[in-house]
Amino acid sequence: MTAANGRGDSLPELWRHEAAVLRRRGAAGQAEALESCAAELEAWESQRALEALTLEEAERESGYSYSAIEKMVRRGEIENVGEKGRPRVRRGDLPRKARRELPDLAGPVLDGRSRLRL
Repeated sequence: MTAANGRGDSLPELWRHEAAVLRRRGAAGQAEALESCAAELEAWESQRALEALTLEEAERESGYSYSAIEKMVRRGEIENVGEKGRPRVRRGDLPRKARRELPDLAGPVLDGRSRLRL
């Protein structure tokens, strides 16, 4: 999980940084709460990455087709954590297809910088 801070830090890293700022400003209780949230999120992310998925679930999760994931398992590129004939893959082992970013069309329209032409 990546935070939207421009540096690519994970959300738990960002929360720990913010906790340090809170602590410097005398808000130790709030800092401890934020650090606790960061630790819980990291634990959840670790458990989630270890979850075994069917190839159908892996297809939805990764953006790769069922057959592409099946081939990766067969070639040993992704470990089969299931049984022969009933493959499973760990969520954290899946490659992720890059998703195409769509341009922000609403911003300029709402700002009045552009006119819609029909």
